Amino acid sequence: MAFCADPEGWGPVSSVYYNFTPCFADAVFPLLLGLGLLVLVPRELKLIKNCPAVFSPTTPWFYIKFALLAVLGICQLLYLASISTFASSLFDLRVVATLAYIASLGAAGYVQYVEYFRARVPSGIVLFYWLLSIITGIVRFYGYVQRKLWTENETLFVSFALGLLATIGELLVAAYISRPPSQYESLNGEIDNSPESSAHIFSRLTFSYMSKLMRLGYENFLTEDDLPDLPHDSRTDKTREDFDVAWQAEKKTATPSLPRALFRCFGATYLIGVCFKLTGDVLAFTQPNLLRRLLVFVNTYNSDNLDTPLSGGILIAMGMFACSFGQTMTQQQYMQRVFSTGMNIKSSLTSCIYRKSMFLSNDSRQSKSTGDIVNLMTVDVQRLQELTQSGQALWSGPFQIVLCLYNLHSLLGNSMWAGVCVTLCTISLNAYIARKQRALQKVQMKVKDKRTRLTGEILVSIKSIKLYAWEEAFIGRLNEIRNDQELANLRKKGVYSAIANFIGSCAPFFVSCSTFALFVWTSGRPLTTDIVFPALTLFNLLSNPLTQIPQVITQFVEAMVAATRLRDFLVSSELQPDAVDRLDAATDRSQSAATITNSTFQWDESGTHPPALKNVSFDAKAGQLACIVGRVGAGKSALLQALLGDLYRESGKVMVRGHVAYCSQVPWIMNATVKDNILFGKRFHADFYEKTVRACALLEDFAVLPDGDETIVGEKGISLSGGQKARLSLARAVYTRADVYILDDPLSAVDQHVGRHLIDNVLGPQGLLATKTKVMATNAITVLAQADSITMLRDGAVVETGLYSEVMTRKDSEIYKLIDDFGTQREQEDVVEEVEEKKDPLASSDENEDIEEIGYYSGKFGAPLRRASTASFKKPTLIDDMPNRRSKQVKEHSEKGQVKLSVYKEYIKAANLTVVVIFILLMIASNSMSVGGNVWLKHWSDVNTEYGSNPDTGRYLGIYLFFGLTSAFLTLFYTLVLWIFCTIEAAKKLHDRMLRHVLRSPMSFFDTTPLGRVINRFTADVNRVDEVLARVFTNFFTNTFKVLFSIFVIASANPAFIVLVVPITFLYIYYQKFYLRTSRELKRLESVSRSPIYAHFQESLNGVSTVRAYSQIRRFNRINEYHIDFNNKAYYPSMIARRWLAIRLEFLGSTIIFFAAFLSILAIAWGRLSSGLVGLTMSYAFQVTQALSAIVRMTVEVEISTVSVERILEYCNLPGEAPEVIAHNRPALDWPAEGSLEFHDYSTRYRAGLDLVLKGINLRIKPREKIGIVGRTGAGKSSLTLALFRMIEPAAGYISIDHVNTSKLGLRDLRERLAIIPQDSQAFEGSVRENLDPGSRFSDDELWRVLGLSHLKNHIAGMEGGLYARVNEGGSNFSVGQRQLMSLARALLAPSKILVLDEATAAVDVETDQIIQDTIRKEFKDRTILTIAHRLNTIIDSDRIVVLAAGKVVEFDTPQVLLRNKNSLFYSLCKQGGLVE
Repeated sequence: MAFCADPEGWGPVSSVYYNFTPCFADAVFPLLLGLGLLVLVPRELKLIKNCPAVFSPTTPWFYIKFALLAVLGICQLLYLASISTFASSLFDLRVVATLAYIASLGAAGYVQYVEYFRARVPSGIVLFYWLLSIITGIVRFYGYVQRKLWTENETLFVSFALGLLATIGELLVAAYISRPPSQYESLNGEIDNSPESSAHIFSRLTFSYMSKLMRLGYENFLTEDDLPDLPHDSRTDKTREDFDVAWQAEKKTATPSLPRALFRCFGATYLIGVCFKLTGDVLAFTQPNLLRRLLVFVNTYNSDNLDTPLSGGILIAMGMFACSFGQTMTQQQYMQRVFSTGMNIKSSLTSCIYRKSMFLSNDSRQSKSTGDIVNLMTVDVQRLQELTQSGQALWSGPFQIVLCLYNLHSLLGNSMWAGVCVTLCTISLNAYIARKQRALQKVQMKVKDKRTRLTGEILVSIKSIKLYAWEEAFIGRLNEIRNDQELANLRKKGVYSAIANFIGSCAPFFVSCSTFALFVWTSGRPLTTDIVFPALTLFNLLSNPLTQIPQVITQFVEAMVAATRLRDFLVSSELQPDAVDRLDAATDRSQSAATITNSTFQWDESGTHPPALKNVSFDAKAGQLACIVGRVGAGKSALLQALLGDLYRESGKVMVRGHVAYCSQVPWIMNATVKDNILFGKRFHADFYEKTVRACALLEDFAVLPDGDETIVGEKGISLSGGQKARLSLARAVYTRADVYILDDPLSAVDQHVGRHLIDNVLGPQGLLATKTKVMATNAITVLAQADSITMLRDGAVVETGLYSEVMTRKDSEIYKLIDDFGTQREQEDVVEEVEEKKDPLASSDENEDIEEIGYYSGKFGAPLRRASTASFKKPTLIDDMPNRRSKQVKEHSEKGQVKLSVYKEYIKAANLTVVVIFILLMIASNSMSVGGNVWLKHWSDVNTEYGSNPDTGRYLGIYLFFGLTSAFLTLFYTLVLWIFCTIEAAKKLHDRMLRHVLRSPMSFFDTTPLGRVINRFTADVNRVDEVLARVFTNFFTNTFKVLFSIFVIASANPAFIVLVVPITFLYIYYQKFYLRTSRELKRLESVSRSPIYAHFQESLNGVSTVRAYSQIRRFNRINEYHIDFNNKAYYPSMIARRWLAIRLEFLGSTIIFFAAFLSILAIAWGRLSSGLVGLTMSYAFQVTQALSAIVRMTVEVEISTVSVERILEYCNLPGEAPEVIAHNRPALDWPAEGSLEFHDYSTRYRAGLDLVLKGINLRIKPREKIGIVGRTGAGKSSLTLALFRMIEPAAGYISIDHVNTSKLGLRDLRERLAIIPQDSQAFEGSVRENLDPGSRFSDDELWRVLGLSHLKNHIAGMEGGLYARVNEGGSNFSVGQRQLMSLARALLAPSKILVLDEATAAVDVETDQIIQDTIRKEFKDRTILTIAHRLNTIIDSDRIVVLAAGKVVEFDTPQVLLRNKNSLFYSLCKQGGLVE
């Protein structure tokens, strides 16, 4: 023979032995391996040498690896010498192949040497080289054993055997013994701790690198510390940067497309997944061809079993196993890539949404509320992620259909075109349904936005809602959106989903019926088993794309709607980038530090509203205190916003020199410690920190706070008083050491004496900010005496401006009249002294060190602290670093272990047990009819095979069609039952229960629970219960019944299979438990770590102006990205764990296929199995592989989705407040008739574990008495009002009104009979009418009357719609003062004999304040009034004064008596406030 002298020739299959010929095995295998490696090595070496050298220390394993390579080389040389004795010449191809293989060994050794000192992961090419060497070596060794080669050439046989053992050892050492890290890597922590990054190729293919975490999760409950790092390419900073580049390029096109940008960014990884998917699909359609060969083999064996060896059938069975396992490998690699891509898309878009929201313009912000943007993050991004994971079906489905039809054509000829026609009709129907679903989805998203927005507003304003007893009114509003709009629309979606499933179930039967009928009536051939069952398998494969395509089309429709919404958001208008010219800090006192020149500002670019400011000019010199005054709504805050760049500049010019610090009128406080709020990302300087807190009068507060300055203040600083929040915000500004301070009425919420302290120590000529430029909008006359310049605004225009010394000499000046009328004696006597050279108290001793470190500029007026940056970035954590902290927030509860049976019971109870049983029975009946159809088909084909023709076709076909249609209609019924009667009913009940229990929770719950955590329950968890649970339960039960019926069919045909079921079931349960424990905890960690993303996002949106003003955007972006990465650290291993499981379970499925075929072959050898039964058995065995892993996957999905039910039920069982109504103890209809009020030895605390805030209060207040309540900040003034409304319950004692113990009344009965103007004025999105009277109890005339009395009538009348004019989210289109006047109007509506004024006029100017006080005296003259006020002049005319200190009443008498006692605390407060000399 040419190039080989062996008598068996080239084969490749030997005619003598059941193996390859020696020529083929000894020449082709080593030649291909050797040449293949030699070709690929240069590229591999190039890649390895691009890695930096790390110089790892050599270990014994390093030498063992090369020793094994040396042994292998020697063995190959001995083999070469031995084989030369067989060869006829040196040109024998076996000699050449061995030489090539020896050369490749040298190349492999060199690659392994180089990679040891450069790469962390062994070369995949070399590992595959060793693996293929072992596989081909075993085949060759088996051939040598068959031929008893040791008898002819013992040296060749022994050398080959030793070489094979050395190769196995080489593979094991190369793959599983990793090199230690170098010293440099260890010291610098430069090793990527993601297990995937250090996994070799086999570990990646089988996902074995997850086994360590799986084992850890099986043995212990996983915690956040157990989570591995994300791969570098999946970190949010990397994915967001990549997407940002693609999106910026896309924005330059005429019509920017978000999907196009995403594909440009993540398409490469996705396309690799496409290749794996393509391979898997081809392998899936190879199985029917192998089945046909098996059935032909069975028929041939049955007809002539003498000449047909069983080995042919066994080879086919092995081919089926290899094909099935190969499909599993490619499918899981595909899944890993598309799920990773989906995660990367989600993280990049979430980060981009956050970044975009930081710069939204006012008109964009008005059209997109916080709830809308949260929905973009939670729902819309999720839609795109889901499409990424399943969207390949859009091309893979048609590809599978084409493959299926091609195979059917080879089986059935032109008869298959009948099936094509049915398929086309099915696709047309699906397209129609998809259009309907798209329209419904658009409606669904809008309604969901409305619900989320209203839910967010209710939670934000929960304190006001409770005070006004408006819970039922808001529950009614929310239920109207939820039940009448959202769930009604969801019901329609469920109907269309059921119809889509019905079509998907009908299609395979109609396709098979039409095809078989046409085949029987036109071909003239019998419809035998070797045609029917391969065709049946193909029809089963066809059902997957036909069922998936409508679902994926629905997902595609939803994703396109989401993509459009996201694109609209990402291209929405941003703040005017050149609104403010920002220059270097002023270096001379004569320079202007903040100027506005002839500028007009609009609230939004479109100019739909009247201008915010008209032709305004303003100038603040370096080091000056420039005060802005004016009535409510005059434009004071707008002018400050203009300096910050938050308004649209229509004309003119704005310039600010240096860095800015900002105090908003409503202080923005982070959910962090007091200290973190002050530092705000800056480095801690102990000396200056102490100066700052002392100047801002915070030291006394630190003494009473539970953990001092380490006290966690809660969301929006909920655990602090208004004054404490204001001073904390001011301390943050002071600590920044900026150049320009923009302060929006920082004195409004503090007591008068505290205000004097702040003026003296912070704002005045001797204060910490003496040398800084301060632009301050204020209603406090006190501070004007210290001002360098004063500007008065009216209706958005400057009416007067000038230096304090100038305006005080002009008697006709409006500013002079303001100060003269409302200023105090002390203020008018103050003389502002010119300071030649003010010392800068903010300059620090280590100033040069600070500046050098950050390269910041500095000037004469002091150096800013190091700018907040990534260097000062502190990673958030789910675990409090101070475990004994008394003020810590409650960590989000996360159950451990399996979801409790009680949760399932509660869900079934909510869904209606009877209906659930009907659903399961219908599903069993549907599966039974499907199996019955296949058994009938087996009987039909057996008859045709026996007779060699097609007898009685009509009867057989009709009965088969009956089974199919019945199964499809039962599918329709159980889907409708599931959606309409189970899912929607349960979703309605669970949401309603959770809403009621959350709204009925005490304020302590909201004090300790971040808003984002509660929002997460109402968005992500409710969405899962609404839309995901039904789909998951359907898939779980479908796959479970599929496996049970499949095993029943296989065992019926082959009873011996039952023996195999036992070990497979054991392994299945083992893997399931192994996986479930880990996956469950990973999902819980993912769920818990999701809340901080939304909590931080909402917090950032609420304080976006502050974050921008302090130039902290970068730091907040980093925090957001850290939260996203932390969430992904739980999601990513959860996704890989599913791949880990699938590989192992589908291997069991492949084993089932092999043994089903193998046992069938043995059974026909024993002569007791027909080809029809073999075909039926194998067609069901093919279904088991995917269904086995699907069951476990769905088990987890059921648990995960039920975790959402568990989380909702947790909030359904929150401890509530006292009952709203106590039927046996209701007050009289006219109660309180008099308005007398008594505190009986009353003590209370905010929540268990905290100190008492009121201690032993004893007060007796007469009917219609006017009581003023004063005290230093934190004395317990607001706590007194909260106690009156039972927002906090007594720890001892009680309160009585008209001699009725209020502790024994229902809360609604109590709160509806009291009136309050709270300190935090709230407004809700909706109409003005809904804000004043959400329960619609009053007429329009009554509303206009109270608006007139509260001085809002003209403003409301001027708005479009009047009483029905729109109020934006949070009342953002009203000033803080106007919102407080709205609260006054609400109080005027309440027919109560007791009125509480808690800083009722803190945010209004002094003129409006005086008018309001006159209104209160007139309109509430017959009521008992309790007034808390910082402006002592507003309570000086009260009947009696209550003076509080440290939660106790220290003085209680008339103002005259208290003022006569110069040792009284009230006298000292009045003296500090300038009311007495």
